[in-house]
Amino acid sequence: MTKRRSSRADQPPESQRPQLIVHAGTHKTASTYIQERLHRNRDLLNSQGVSLQDPLNCKPKPKKLAAELCKRRSKRWKAFFNQNPEGPHRLLSAEQFAVPLTDPDCIQQLQTMADEAGYELHIVIFIRSQLDYINSRYIYSLRRFYHHQTFEQFVGDALQGKLQNEKTRRGKIERRQDVFDFWTYFQPLLKAKGKGLKVSFLPFRQGGLDPFEQFILSINLSTALPWKPCSQKHYNRSPGTRGVWLARVLSQHLKESNIPPKAIENSSQIILNEERRRRWHDPSFWGYSRKLSKKVTQHFRSNNNKFAKAAWNCDWEEAFSTTNQTARRRRSTYTPGSIENEMRMHGIAHNLLDQIQRRIERKTYIAGSGSIKNYLQSLFRFT
Repeated sequence: MTKRRSSRADQPPESQRPQLIVHAGTHKTASTYIQERLHRNRDLLNSQGVSLQDPLNCKPKPKKLAAELCKRRSKRWKAFFNQNPEGPHRLLSAEQFAVPLTDPDCIQQLQTMADEAGYELHIVIFIRSQLDYINSRYIYSLRRFYHHQTFEQFVGDALQGKLQNEKTRRGKIERRQDVFDFWTYFQPLLKAKGKGLKVSFLPFRQGGLDPFEQFILSINLSTALPWKPCSQKHYNRSPGTRGVWLARVLSQHLKESNIPPKAIENSSQIILNEERRRRWHDPSFWGYSRKLSKKVTQHFRSNNNKFAKAAWNCDWEEAFSTTNQTARRRRSTYTPGSIENEMRMHGIAHNLLDQIQRRIERKTYIAGSGSIKNYLQSLFRFT
């Protein structure tokens, strides 16, 4: 199991060769927050011998390198390795890496490229307990209007290895759906680890530790260094209980109006902006009843222990013992409570639907006007 190193450990990653460190998420494990702090501390990282491939000022961007793996291409990787970094170690951070790292051929390709460039590959992945993870993915997918399932329906699909609105392929690899069963989902990576690949699976917020500090410790740097913080805006905010209820109703209206999620600009912020505008300060959504919580825990228990043994050489409960209080959380959801409240909430949903439709119509009109203008210009060129 990953243990917290002493804060006095102030040496860069120790290896006979320089390391290529790939932070690969997973999804909903504070990746945005970690990446922003890495960006703010890139000079300090350089002083410790770690060169960050910062997507704000470096090309190729990490997510493009992840896409390159999925497409079985290497052009961008060659450009990456041909760069002259300031420190011996290289650091990539993008949750998009989690998809190709479930494919054995992609893992082998990355190992080979790193080895040929003179690097030892080190994969870092956070693991979040399923109760927490499924609840978070439900909110994430709902506020992007991928579906209008109830929480119980979403959990039922999750236990069967189904995710709403997930593409079946990414590049040339089949996109895995069983993301909540870590024993099966990360089997290729576990096998590679067993053959000598350096893989750090980190239990998310183990011991209440900040995820950035967990990551820093995993690459053998000290938490006592003067790491700059980042603002709260870089913590991915989720809707509260009323926001989740509203998102499901609006998603249903969008489905009935044949408006796909991709047609909605900045879809993930619509519910959050409405919450701010109405000054809603609701508790966090937690969709589990005690019965459903026990069902999910029981479903994953056997494979969780297999995974924990392979990843940390302990059982699952030991890895999450100080943080996994989720099984005892009380359900936290919203119901209107009266016909008047329900009518008011549906009215808000209809207003948001009207706004979305007007934006799409305006965008379509502008695009159409541009096409007509180009067509007329082409006619004049040939007259």
